[in-house]
Amino acid sequence: DTSALVAALLTQHQHHALARPHLPSEGPIPAIVLAETFAQLRRTFGLTAHAATTALSHWALAERRIAALPASGYAELFRVARPLQLGGNVHDALIAKTCSQLDLPLVTLDRRQHAVALALGVDSHYLLS
Repeated sequence: DTSALVAALLTQHQHHALARPHLPSEGPIPAIVLAETFAQLRRTFGLTAHAATTALSHWALAERRIAALPASGYAELFRVARPLQLGGNVHDALIAKTCSQLDLPLVTLDRRQHAVALALGVDSHYLLS
């Protein structure tokens, strides 16, 4: 997820060494994770748009490395939103759903992301456990 990707990309991040081995060299990354990571690199870490794009270019500029959930996946997610009481964590659910539906590993430093994934029945690797 975004927490793991940010940590994997930034050598100065406290969890860089923990997250870096999980960075997929060829495999796709969920589109929402790429977008959220771009926003975090800009807002939280003060990178320029050029620097943030460069950091993500291996995945973000290669269509085959961008994993996007089809419309049916969104519809399915919204069907379970009410029973799961999703709110602001709908982004976490979207990441989990994308990983599950497209058979991608979900690696996170965020316990909330991990909890949402488990609630959806999605395998999640919580790096801080």
